[in-house]
Amino acid sequence: MKSEKTRRRLAAEIRRLLAEILEFEVKDPALREAPPTVMEVVLTADAQRATVYVYVDGEAQTRQAALAALNHDKGYLRTQLARRLHVRRVPELLFQLDDTLDRALRLEELFDEHSE
Repeated sequence: MKSEKTRRRLAAEIRRLLAEILEFEVKDPALREAPPTVMEVVLTADAQRATVYVYVDGEAQTRQAALAALNHDKGYLRTQLARRLHVRRVPELLFQLDDTLDRALRLEELFDEHSE
């Protein structure tokens, strides 16, 4: 079992590296059309799995296509992480769409409507 500090540091490093890989190395057309932004990485207590929360701008269909592409490419992404991380075992990647930004923008719209 890893300490909380170690897990936070590993999660931050995975987030940074995934963002770099997604921006510069992935050639999947669905990810080029709507590039995902890595918002957060949450590791399990044993650091065997990493839930990666990504934001994709665009319509629901575009987001689902990007999520499907990420899940299809997760083996490649994990291999690239293994080459860069200095850990014994790279966590299994699970991708989730993060809609926090959409909800915040919707709330802002509602506040603007109410203040008028």
